[in-house]
Amino acid sequence: MMARNILIRNFVLFQIGWFACVLGGAYPMPVLGSTITLLIITLHLWLSRDARAELKLLMLAFFIGLLFESLMVNLNLAIYSNGMLLSGMAPHWMILMWPLFATTLNLSMSWMKNLAPLMVAVLGALLAPSAYFAGARLDAVVFEDLTLSLSVISLGWAILLPLLVLSANRFNGYLIMKESFTTQRSDLNV
Repeated sequence: MMARNILIRNFVLFQIGWFACVLGGAYPMPVLGSTITLLIITLHLWLSRDARAELKLLMLAFFIGLLFESLMVNLNLAIYSNGMLLSGMAPHWMILMWPLFATTLNLSMSWMKNLAPLMVAVLGALLAPSAYFAGARLDAVVFEDLTLSLSVISLGWAILLPLLVLSANRFNGYLIMKESFTTQRSDLNV
């Protein structure tokens, strides 16, 4: 029961952070979205069993997000109006959504670790564009060529999501979750 509550809390906090970033980016409040997301990430690390391992995963996601999203900006595949700290760099709120997403990889999205990397790639290719499209519908981002932008996002996430899931196996600050699920399964088999 405790493990289920942790998963639900993790999923809800991720959703709150996602909406805070997207709506903060859509309206002139990007710092508010980033602040809420940083608080969620801090709480996530504070509650982890091994904050150092979890921080490595989140930092990896941060740098991947910085590179991927900034590439999207520099190729004019994504246009943002709020939150850019430097020219050519993606907005801070968009970059922070990557470690925010990584907070789910050892908790509410940990089920992906049981999938073959090809299946994880397919999930990334299919699901990520819908999140970006939702952000565009909320006016957080503009895609001048929607088909091209979503295709690049699909390809990028098909490559990067399996990398993040594999990294979550290595950097898991919530190993207690694995032990808790094993205990729950064995209790069910009694």
